[in-house]
Amino acid sequence: MKIYVFASNTLTNIWAGMGAQRWAVSPMEAGSPQEKGRITKARKMPVGALGILYCSADKTLTVPFVVTSSVDEDAIISHVWPERWVLPFKFRPLGTPHRRITIDEAKQRLPSFSSDPSPAFNNVFRVRADFAFQTSDITDEDWSVLIRELAE
Repeated sequence: MKIYVFASNTLTNIWAGMGAQRWAVSPMEAGSPQEKGRITKARKMPVGALGILYCSADKTLTVPFVVTSSVDEDAIISHVWPERWVLPFKFRPLGTPHRRITIDEAKQRLPSFSSDPSPAFNNVFRVRADFAFQTSDITDEDWSVLIRELAE
């Protein structure tokens, strides 16, 4: 199954996004090929898509969610986080940052990491900022484990 993984440098930003039930990404150079590519990918994220947030500060997966709006290509969000963010969308959180799974725990619990050799975490969950709006492929059982561990 395909899910979207969005990274944050801080757990505080994840709490803010969860409270606002919105997520957005950092701006890129206006008019750059990277920005155009990211907008094209963002347009393809459907309402009803599944996602999860990743905190790079403590290297954890947290807050599985359901996308509840299309991306707003024109909006700039400056009232949720200390920085300005773009391409916002709404989501319904299925958990809170109180519950998190570390990379090592994910590698032990999720079937996608059971092969020998086990794939790299970033090959399963695309958590880099330049992968925003690109899907990650996980198994249905992976998602079930994530919901059991992270949903409240």
